[in-house]
Amino acid sequence: MEDKTLFIVIGVLMIVAWTLREGIKGLRSGVVEKTVKGSQTPRLIQRSAEPAAYWSYIGVYFGLSVGALLVGIWLVFIK
Repeated sequence: MEDKTLFIVIGVLMIVAWTLREGIKGLRSGVVEKTVKGSQTPRLIQRSAEPAAYWSYIGVYFGLSVGALLVGIWLVFIK
């Protein structure tokens, strides 16, 4: 494997692992932590209190994970 390809694979896998971890953590706990600029404490979005915002964040996490995986496959094997 070339050096450039190795860095692409490592970067894509790091993005996929982080987004999957955040999505699974949100599904298991029922709370998504949203970092607010200029605040010391994160905003907690709960499944029961704000279901639309909660499910949109979970969808974005899993969608970003799948998208990053597809882009990584495209960069390594197709391009």
